[in-house]
Order: sequence, then C-alpha cells, then structure tokens
Amino acid sequence: MPRGGKKKKGRNRNNTKRRDLRPTNNDGQPTKNSVKGSTAKAPFNHNGATDGITPNFDAFQQSGKALPNSYRTVYSRYKAATKRVFEYMQANSPEKNHIPREQIFVSSLVTTADWMVESRIPVDPDILKDLKFAIRVRSKVARSVYGGGDSGHKYLLDVLIYCWKNLDSLPRAEKDIIREGKEELDTNGEGRSRNRFEALKVTGEEDEGEDDDMDKEIFPSDDVPRPTLDAEAVPLQDLLDSDERNDAIMFLLALDDLMRCVVEKYRAVSRYVDYIVQEGMCGSVIVPSLMGAAIATNMAIHQVRRLEIEFELHNPHISTPYRLLSTIILPERVKQVIQITREHGQKVCSVRDANLFLGDCLECSFRSPADPENRGSVIVSDFCSRFGVDGKGSEDIDKILFELQWLVKGEVPLRSELAIMEKTNITSHGWIAMSYIGGDRAIHHTIRLMQWFGSFAKETEKGKHFNVVPGFFGSSPWQPGRSHKIHTDLDELLMAEILPKLIYLCRDGVLSDKCTDLPRQNAIAPLWSCLRRFARSPEKPVRWSTAFAVHAILTSILETDKITAQVAVVCEKTFNSYFEQLDMACEYKKGVDGVFDSTHFQSHLRVVQYLKELGHPFYEPRARWNPLCAGTNFLYLTYFGNITVGTALIDDRSQLKIVLHLYHALIVNDILKSGDIPLLDWLLDGFENSRTFWGGPLPRKGKFVEQFWLGMRGSFRVAEKVMADVSRLDDTQLSNKNHLEMIEMLCRNEASVTTRLDPAEFSTSFRRICNRDYHDVVDKYHSKKMKQEGSGQDGYAFAVQLNDTSQAFVKEHGLFAFNLPALGVHLDEFVCGMSRFFKWDQLFKGTSLHDQNPRLQHPERIAEEYMFAHYVLGKLDQVMDPSELGRIKDFVTLFMYPFFEKLENDTNRFIWFRVGSTHPEWDSTEE
Repeated sequence: MPRGGKKKKGRNRNNTKRRDLRPTNNDGQPTKNSVKGSTAKAPFNHNGATDGITPNFDAFQQSGKALPNSYRTVYSRYKAATKRVFEYMQANSPEKNHIPREQIFVSSLVTTADWMVESRIPVDPDILKDLKFAIRVRSKVARSVYGGGDSGHKYLLDVLIYCWKNLDSLPRAEKDIIREGKEELDTNGEGRSRNRFEALKVTGEEDEGEDDDMDKEIFPSDDVPRPTLDAEAVPLQDLLDSDERNDAIMFLLALDDLMRCVVEKYRAVSRYVDYIVQEGMCGSVIVPSLMGAAIATNMAIHQVRRLEIEFELHNPHISTPYRLLSTIILPERVKQVIQITREHGQKVCSVRDANLFLGDCLECSFRSPADPENRGSVIVSDFCSRFGVDGKGSEDIDKILFELQWLVKGEVPLRSELAIMEKTNITSHGWIAMSYIGGDRAIHHTIRLMQWFGSFAKETEKGKHFNVVPGFFGSSPWQPGRSHKIHTDLDELLMAEILPKLIYLCRDGVLSDKCTDLPRQNAIAPLWSCLRRFARSPEKPVRWSTAFAVHAILTSILETDKITAQVAVVCEKTFNSYFEQLDMACEYKKGVDGVFDSTHFQSHLRVVQYLKELGHPFYEPRARWNPLCAGTNFLYLTYFGNITVGTALIDDRSQLKIVLHLYHALIVNDILKSGDIPLLDWLLDGFENSRTFWGGPLPRKGKFVEQFWLGMRGSFRVAEKVMADVSRLDDTQLSNKNHLEMIEMLCRNEASVTTRLDPAEFSTSFRRICNRDYHDVVDKYHSKKMKQEGSGQDGYAFAVQLNDTSQAFVKEHGLFAFNLPALGVHLDEFVCGMSRFFKWDQLFKGTSLHDQNPRLQHPERIAEEYMFAHYVLGKLDQVMDPSELGRIKDFVTLFMYPFFEKLENDTNRFIWFRVGSTHPEWDSTEE
C-alpha cells in the first residue's frame, strides 16, 4: 500500500506522512516510448494559410465580464482630492460670496487658512486626508530627478503644506454636519468612494490618517514658514489644468515600480535555478517558478494598460510616448519654440502646442528614415503654416528638429550610430533617470527598436516571413551569458529572433485574428493582447503598454541570461510532455467502455490539443521559451487548458465525483486513513472547497448520498427520490425492478446532465487571475506604517493583489501539476472496474436505457451513479457496525488499493511537471 511522503507543507488530516508522487526519473519528464494517439489537426501550416479546423471555444468563453478593479488610478484621485480641498477652502473663505470659483488664486488659500485658524473654524477630517494625499503625490513628483514642474507648481506645494500644518491644529468637525446636503465630488461621475482600499483594510486597523506615523520629511513637526504671496496671481484651475508634467512623471514612476517587481521576480527565478542544481532536483521543478514570475509580469502589464488608459483620459493630447517624453525632458525647447512663434509668427503657440509639436518631432526621429509614416520632411512646414511663421522662424524651427534628430541618435543609438555618437559629447540613455526603465534598462530604447520593426512589419505581406538582415543591430548570432544591459546587448536578439517570430505568431499563427480569440486570454495573458495589438497596426506609434510588455521579455532574459538556454530546453520538453500524456491516455483507453465515442469528450479534447500550437517548433526557441513567454504559455495551458477545460474532462462521466466522494466516505468511516492513497489526497485537497462538487460543505456521515446527488445533479427533488429509494432497498434486491424504474426515471429527467464544476470555486488563483476578483484580498505583508504610506498609491494596491494571488498559486500548484484530462481517463477506468466488481453491469445489460433519453450517449453511467449511491454510499451512510461493510472492505483491499498503487507507480502518465520546495523569495512583494 502506498503510504508516507509529504503533502505540500506540514502533515495531512490524520497527522500521517504522505508519499511524494512526483516523477523520479532523471529529468522528471514522461517517457516518449508510448504509441501516439490521435491529435487535433493543426489550425495552420505556418505559411500563412489555414489547413485545419479551429475547435469550437464557445462552451468556454467567459459567461460574464471580469470584475473591474475596485479603485481608480492615482491621477484621478489626487486631482479630485486637490479640487475638494480648493472647494472646501473657498466655501470657508470670508469672501466666498464675492469671488467666483474661476477667480480663486493659489495665494488665496494662505489667506483662508490664516482666517480659519484665527476664527478656530472646525475642520472636516476628510478634507485633511484629501490634503495629505494631494501633498504626498505632489511631493513624490517634486523629489524625483525631474523636479516638481515650474515655479507655480512648486509654490502650490508649499502652500498646500502650509495649509495642512495650520488646519491640522484646528478641532475636528462632525462629519454628518459638514456633509449634510453637500454633493461629493467624483471626477468619473460615479459618486465619491472615500476609501478605495476598503477590501484591503484589516479589521481593527487604526485610521490611516493617524499623525504618529506621518513622513516627517513631507509633514514637518516644526512650524512651517508662511509662503510669500505670489506677485503673479495664478488661478487655481489654470494650475490644475497644467498638471500634465506631474502626471507624466508619476506615470513613469509607476512604470518603474512595476518593472522593479518584474526584475525581482526573475532574479528570484535565477537564484531558484541555482538552488535546483545544488539540490539535484529535476529540471521541470522550474515550471512553477516561471509561472509565478509570469503571473506577476502579466498583472504588471495589465496595470500599465489601466494606467495608460486613465492617463490619456486626463491628458488626451499626450497620446504617444514621444509626447510624454517631450513634456518631461524638453521644457527649454518648448520655450524656444514659443519665443520663435512670438517673434516670427502671426500668432503665438501655447505651451501645449509646443509640447505636442516637439513630441511629434521626437517620433519622426525615433522612426526609420524609410518609414512611410515618418513625417520628418513636412512636420516643420506644417507647423509654420499653422502659426504663420516667416522664413527666418522656419529656419530656426528646422534647426531645432535637426538638433532633436541628433539628440535621439545620441540618447538611444542603434549599432550603426554608435561609432558616430562616441565622437560627440552626448550622453546616452539619460532621459529617464530611473533604475528599472532607464539607464542600462532604458525602455525608450526598446520603443525605438519596436518603431523601426513596425515599419518593416507593415511592408511585409501577411503570411510572409520577416527576413531581418543578421548583424545589423548587434553581433550575430546572439550568444547567451554575455548580456549586461538591455540596450545594445539584446538589440540583435530582439530584432532578429524575438519580434519576427512573435509578431508572425500574432499575425498569421495561433494568436492571429483569422484563427480565433482564445478564451480568457486578456485576463490570463495580457502579454499576448499587447503583442496582437502591435501586430495589427505596427505602423502606429508604439504604446506604453506594448513597450512595457516587450521590455519585460527582455528583462526576463537579462536576469536569467546565464541559464536562458537550459531553461528553454526544459520548458519545451515539459510543454510537450503534457500533450504526450494526452496521447498516451487516448491510446490507453481508446475504444474501451465507449469513453471515446463521446462527442463531448472529443470536442473538449480538441480544445486542449489545439493549444499545442503555442509551442510549435516553427517559432524560434528564444521567442517561444524565453522565461516570460514560456511562463505565459504555461499559465494559459494551466488555467484554460488544464483547469477550465480539464476540469470538464476529468469529470466528463462523473468519475472524479464518484472517486472523491467514495474516498472521503471511506475516511470518515475509518476504513481508510488520509495518506493511504496519496494521489486521492492531493485531489481531495484540491477540490475540497468546491461546494458545487460536494453539494455543500464536506459531507458528514448520514449526508453522503444526499450531497453526492446534489453535487451530481444539483436537484433536491431527485436527491430526495434517491434517498427514499436507498432507505427501502438492500443488497438482496439487486434484480428488483425498482432499480431499473429509478434508473429509467433518472435518464428521462432533465436533471440528467452533470453539474459542471466552476474552477473559481476551488482555485483562488483562478478567481484572481481569470475573473480579476480581488474583493476579499487581505494585506498580510505590509506593516501598519507601510499601509498608511501606501494609501492611495497604485503600487500598494498592486503589491497586495499580487501577494495574495502568488500565495494562492503556491498553495494550488500541486493540483496544477496533474494532467487532469489524462488523469480523468484513469479515474474512469476505476469506476468501470468498480461496476464490474460489484456486478452492477449485469443489472442493466440488455436493457434499452438509450430509449429513455436519446440525447444521452452513456446512460449506463447514470445507472452506475445510482448503484454507487445506493450500495456504497448508502451503506457508508447508514451502517454503524463495521462488520456489516465486509463487501466494501473487500473492494478496498482487492481492487481499490492495487489499482491506485499501480497508477501511482507510473505517474509519468498524468503528472506533467514536478513541484519542489517553495523558494522563500516568492512569498511576498512590497510596494
């Protein structure tokens, strides 16, 4: 009997050890000496023309929309908070009835604050929170390398700090009095939500606005000097409308924080591989850690998409990365352009117009000179015509464009430009002075490469391969183990191997529009969505989210550079092993007991086998099996192929419900102990939280039959009939006609279709990733001070959601390691064997059960379900004397033990990757 071994961590229910079922061969992969079974036809021939049939995915499309995130990004929140403060100050101003709202000046806030202090006006505590939040965000921008904007914005920050210091000394007003009749402000028009992190709040946690833990650098304890009233009165609304530079800096800071998370995850992967080698573990143990890193990265990509959308909603004119860069790095050039139009034009351009023009000039400089979308030859003349600039002014502006072209070549040089740029004094990759998207990891260098490739992709006919000249962007072929920075070192790899194959995959391969939209791909793999969008319109300006996704691929390669080749080999082998196990299962059970005559099984199996195209050998290994793409492939195969579709296949004929209800009932009756059959222990642990599966909580004695039938059909009426029949009949009435009458009634009944399992019920990580349901996340890793400082920050919310999702994944990846469709075949064989052991098959042999309901392909399984509920669960429910369970005990000893012992000795048939010890560095992510 198989006993002993570990169950994940700790002990099992009866404190007995559980033997590890994971493969024990050298590399942990299934053997390949099995006979191949039938597989789904390839959906395309990798030459651009489809030659197969795409399976029907309709049954697995998400029925409802994914839950939206319960919070808005920091842009809308800090602006809304600032507006609420302004309106509150205006409402409490002694001159509130004499000054229109549009004429409120920054300096008037100082006067109002002084008046409120002198008059001891009670202050709304929520306004203090708004004020503190606005100060925190603006201070973060001011402390960045770009500074807090012009003198007007710096003066505003000083005024806000002064107001907070003075208002904080006032008594607090009653909230119900202050808010009575007052409409709360919400920039999205949905009603104000004071606490966007309500789901993250811990019971008993003190108010996040407590003074004790405030950042003293931002909120000094000493008196704050009164700001000198600005001689040039600046309307508050004008200042808010010009906050775009602050928004742009905050956007890049958010991208840097998210990329930091990606870097840390792949550094942990690299260290984990060293640990695996040191411990002599099999190669496939790396798969869960790659999936964990891919979860974090795809969540980060999704977050960037949200940030990008909301940034553009608040700043619709800054619609490209080039315009954003211009807003941040070219303020002096903006002044030059404005001065030229003032001196040589018929009308003066605004700051915004100058920013947009210079941003479009940057785009021209980033594009290839041969790009048909490059407007470099006409952009100056178009601008001059718009503002009526004369010849002298046109020459000056043309000079600015020429200088920007050289500036771009010096900032993000291609290999052919390096030699020339080395002779100049231009420092490269210095525009974004941030640790993870600047310097040696400059994301705008990736943007330039993608923009170059986009023009090349646009001119390449669909269905044709991208023929990139080797060595144009770097040493060819690219060699792993020699890369120390993303720009220059990985240029050739990106342009010659990764982008050509990934874009072909999205334009002409399995991810293309002409094949199908794979269900849930936007939720599971935002990486694919970004690549598909780029493949559809490669000539358009590269979007930040797409650049972030590709940059994340390069980051994953850089951090695992020394082991990239080994990881690719293991990933390809592990991926293929999943489908080899499906082939073995099909061959093993083909034609036996009519399982594979089921159109339901065949159609579902084709859906899973279709995913094999993701790893087609046509694509370069570094495009398919770089750490991020490999992890994303495994994620989709796991959450859609193995969990969504696989759950339907492992219980296609109710075999999983029958086996686990039996195992649980045997344990409750002390016939078996937890740990006696490790395979079933793992499955029981994986599905024990599904109330649909069990018909409620785990059933206790006396409830086995009722909850089994509720889990099977979800019908109380049918369950009551079966319960009544069980209480009437006994073993001596095996041939009683009542059996057949009951079985025929079940076949005719509309509830004869088995209740389909919802993966979100038993998998928290599935619910987080596929449904984006974070309503019940709990912050377990941040201290109280970190929670308070992170309040209102996107990085904090992201970290909390990622920590919870990662923790759930670590708990569940033991279940994910099972090839559920393949295992379902073996569990079905067990149920058929049980029917033969108890001779139930003799009861309905020669009957016409098919006539009761022509839609049923296998009515004999309904008969087996009924007999199982009657003769096995019914006995275990009612019998108190163990000596009366002799026949069931014989079944356990003579059939059940030997069957699963044999199955556990050949785990290569249904376990497709190893699960090793959890690496401690995967436990949490801080903001």
